[in-house]
Amino acid sequence: MKKKYTLLLWLLTAAMLPVEAQRIMHTTVNKKKGYHHSFSFVHLTDIHVGEHIPDYGTPGYSGDTMPAGDVGYAAERLRMAVNWVNRNAKKHDIRFVIVTGDLTDSGEKSEFDKANEILGSLTIPFVPQIGNHDVVSHTDVLKEACATGDSLCNAVFHSEFDSLSSLADKWDDGYRQIRVYSPFSRHEQFFQNFSFGYKGYKFVFFDLSPRFIYGRPKGEHGPKPHLNDFPHASFEWLMNSVASDSAGDHKIILCSHQPPHHDFMSIFNGLPTADYDKVTTALRPYHHHLALWLAGHVHRNKAYRVRTLRSALPVVRARETASNKEHRHGLLRVVNVYSKN
Repeated sequence: MKKKYTLLLWLLTAAMLPVEAQRIMHTTVNKKKGYHHSFSFVHLTDIHVGEHIPDYGTPGYSGDTMPAGDVGYAAERLRMAVNWVNRNAKKHDIRFVIVTGDLTDSGEKSEFDKANEILGSLTIPFVPQIGNHDVVSHTDVLKEACATGDSLCNAVFHSEFDSLSSLADKWDDGYRQIRVYSPFSRHEQFFQNFSFGYKGYKFVFFDLSPRFIYGRPKGEHGPKPHLNDFPHASFEWLMNSVASDSAGDHKIILCSHQPPHHDFMSIFNGLPTADYDKVTTALRPYHHHLALWLAGHVHRNKAYRVRTLRSALPVVRARETASNKEHRHGLLRVVNVYSKN
């Protein structure tokens, strides 16, 4: 009988303990003998502000204004993730937040503005990256004639990028503000390719979203990524950034919205086989410099080793993080980075 009451008391006590509402995952980089914890950052992805709201904010998509408050469950869940970071940044030594794309659900300016408003309440810097849902602005009844989401991304987040360029080591704006002709869209685009250094590590961001439009009446961009292998675009940027690195062994962290997976899911949302073969073959000579490849897009948590297609040689560890908006209280990954010095 005494054991029964002890068990009951333990269950009641456990029920009254505070429960961490958010889903928090942890990943380590270079945790090995002789290395110590250097800093941490948060990986957040696929926030999809505006999802399931046919026309976010005021009518239209290019000159519309955002609504007051955190309208929509995606915005509410983003706020929960932001609040967790603000409460725990000091405890976990979190220095910045990386958001790898699908900041919006339909590329409306009001959605970009709301994402910026909520992320802007972070007490630490954030790094926004474009995703396939962000490249074409549309509502349920209207769509733009060509993809201009990259221009909106530059305009809405210009203050954050200006701040990052002064805070980070060796900031490189890359092609982010340079008009580049895309054979996919047949227009000039701003491919969101940039990099920065932090405490001996180099973070390389590259844009795998082509800029063609499909779908009626919506003008959304499909989930299939492309390497964007043409002058001054993503593949060229990626390889130049990796080849010019002087950060040392296993100190490059790659960031893209779409992941480098080559499994069953890649049939629907992965790089075409030729593109996968090309990028893994090109990166293989630098595998000793590559620490991690972070991505979202597939809305799943998955860890794997990226390998060359033909000879299965290891290239880089990959970590996909699931969508923040699909967890009731928000979802994010804390990446703990270790250094020798």
